[in-house]
Amino acid sequence: MKDYDVIIIGGGPAGMSALIWCHSTGLRGIMLEKSPELGGQMLQMYHRILDYPGLMTENGREMRDHFLAHLNELQLSWKTGCVINQLDLSAKTLTCDGERLRARAMIIATGAGKRRLGIPGESKFETSGVSFSATRDHSHYAGRNVVVIGGGDSAVENALILARVCPRVTLIHRSGNFRARDEWIKEARENPRIEFLEGYIPLAIEGTDRVERILLKSMRTGAETHLETSGVFIKIGIAPNTDVFRNLIELDSDGYLITDRRQRTSVDMVYAAGDVCAPACLSVATAVGHGAIAVKDIALTLNFKP
Repeated sequence: MKDYDVIIIGGGPAGMSALIWCHSTGLRGIMLEKSPELGGQMLQMYHRILDYPGLMTENGREMRDHFLAHLNELQLSWKTGCVINQLDLSAKTLTCDGERLRARAMIIATGAGKRRLGIPGESKFETSGVSFSATRDHSHYAGRNVVVIGGGDSAVENALILARVCPRVTLIHRSGNFRARDEWIKEARENPRIEFLEGYIPLAIEGTDRVERILLKSMRTGAETHLETSGVFIKIGIAPNTDVFRNLIELDSDGYLITDRRQRTSVDMVYAAGDVCAPACLSVATAVGHGAIAVKDIALTLNFKP
């Protein structure tokens, strides 16, 4: 059994911030990340980042590299590719790759991921016609007809990006009540390459070796129809990575961890930070702040000097 003051579950910006603050407050911390590399959602940010004070980068990976350099400079402790099991939040214990760890406090910083449709073909064609980012993948679909599913800012923005290289972009939404900003909707409706298909839901993504068509259902009549397409871009929001914590800790109706203003959860000395508990403001800046708040409260509670 290895003992720590703080175990941080998740290696995105919230987790990395918390680990740095453990060092600053004299707490012995370790960060555990299930993916092969640190960064979380930053690795899925393909646009320029201009809203983080003091650090503007071309994309999220570049920002992650700055964070990682900070961790390396301080010689902090973390593990990647770490599969957690035998998790006991009350006892603050878990097993990571067969090794038992125990802490005086835990911080859950597992973040959030792309919300999925959960329909046949979505996983099968994820590398052959299903995408979650037009910024990253638009060049692969030049000259092809594609569809975008969703009604928020990211869905309409993706449709506009794809319309630069695709002859026809069909924007599919279950209703006509788009949540995207008005100016983007206006621009999309005026674009001759973008077609709005409202009142439909996707039932299946079909094809042989790659995406060839999508099966849709009318919300008004219930009738099903096929639409030929070479690509399906799914932009229906994000979902918190909290499945492993269900029935162990209090979640809200959308699955996000519930915290107070000190980032404390319903379990004593278990905290949450970042996208896993912040649906109102999903950002690197928010995640970093949460990590700091959580560790400072832990330090005060354990009588360490912040």
